[in-house]
Amino acid sequence: MMTHRTRMTMMALATLAITAGTAHAVPLGPSTYLQTSDSPFSAIDFSTGYFFLEDFEDHLLNTSGATGLSGGPTSVVFGPTVHDSVDGDDGAIDGSGLLGDSWFNSGASTGFSFSAAVLRSLPTHAGGVWTDGPFRTGVTFNAYGADGTTVVCTASGAIIGDDTFSGTTAEDRFFGCIDPGGISRIEFINSLGGGIEVDHLQYGMADADVTAVPEPATLTLLGIGSAVMSLRNRRKRRV
Repeated sequence: MMTHRTRMTMMALATLAITAGTAHAVPLGPSTYLQTSDSPFSAIDFSTGYFFLEDFEDHLLNTSGATGLSGGPTSVVFGPTVHDSVDGDDGAIDGSGLLGDSWFNSGASTGFSFSAAVLRSLPTHAGGVWTDGPFRTGVTFNAYGADGTTVVCTASGAIIGDDTFSGTTAEDRFFGCIDPGGISRIEFINSLGGGIEVDHLQYGMADADVTAVPEPATLTLLGIGSAVMSLRNRRKRRV
């Protein structure tokens, strides 16, 4: 029979294990991205939550709960030519993004915010694809937590931009973040200034079990719990 002390010990260990197993934010990228299947989010199960991908091919930002912080669809704010879309958006992986659309800002940065009121819950996963900027520029991606001010993820590449504005796609890089606490906004920053072009904004909310990143402390606590259970079983056999 389990004693009161053993029962209380097991409850305390379970509580500590859950607390220690709480996931931290995980930055993603920069990683090569030519089509939607290159997204790190493509293998995530969002069936219990939601997921949106905005490719701007209708020349609008109209996925639910997302707002652009600066700029607009490239075809609208820049003009009808010289777009740098994700390669696969025109139906072919051919090294050119000129036939698709994207999001452009003339400044050094751009980004998007997410509405918990519209989405009912902030996304746990958010990111996008940097497609163009100044020659040989570096790029930094930041994701902000639920409070709107704390940076929970940062990812950067020292030199990403190539030496042309002609829609090349080998330079395109995905940046993102996973944070079970919720992501309120993301931003992309060119180290060499403006303008900046991004594409394939994507964000979703997945079950916490999908996003959890176990810590070593969790394994230690579970080991202690196993030892307690073993002691309990030995005592039971003696009765």
